[in-house]
Amino acid sequence: MDTRNALWILGGIVLLVAVLWGLWFFLGGTGSGNNATSTSTSTQSGAQNPAATSSVMLAVLDLEGNSNGKSRGCDKVIMVPWKIATTTMPLTGALQALFALNTTTLGSWFNFIDRTNETLKFDRATVVDGTANVYLTGSLTGLSGVCDDPRAASQIEETALQFSTVQRVQLYLNNATTTLIPSER
Repeated sequence: MDTRNALWILGGIVLLVAVLWGLWFFLGGTGSGNNATSTSTSTQSGAQNPAATSSVMLAVLDLEGNSNGKSRGCDKVIMVPWKIATTTMPLTGALQALFALNTTTLGSWFNFIDRTNETLKFDRATVVDGTANVYLTGSLTGLSGVCDDPRAASQIEETALQFSTVQRVQLYLNNATTTLIPSER
């Protein structure tokens, strides 16, 4: 084999590795906690087969407003694909995954939920007549200005609204209805 053919083959291998790495990164294989472990002992994931996965969308925030995401508060909401264990309760799985993110950034997007994970926990979710009832425990912390006020609610609500069975979202904090927005309490 001559040198020119060897360089073409080596270049093709490098390109293939780069494409596969980019695909792995895009699909959430960043090593940043892409699993739907439970954050509450009372929450059941409903997984049918631990090896099987499904894709859901998690709501994160574009703080600069440069994307075409839905406007909420000072930000735009971006939906990013995320793999969870296949479940009969995808809403619960998606919210478990959102609360399991242990980073404030996901790519170039912001995850406010991580800022309050020490005190705010996802407990469970139900859907009744088109309303997703999302139960949280603890308290909302990590607020540092008026733009932070709606961020947790925005991420939770938009993650829930991706499902066709959900038309509305009602949040509960310690079993009392809430907006999670301090100025609206």
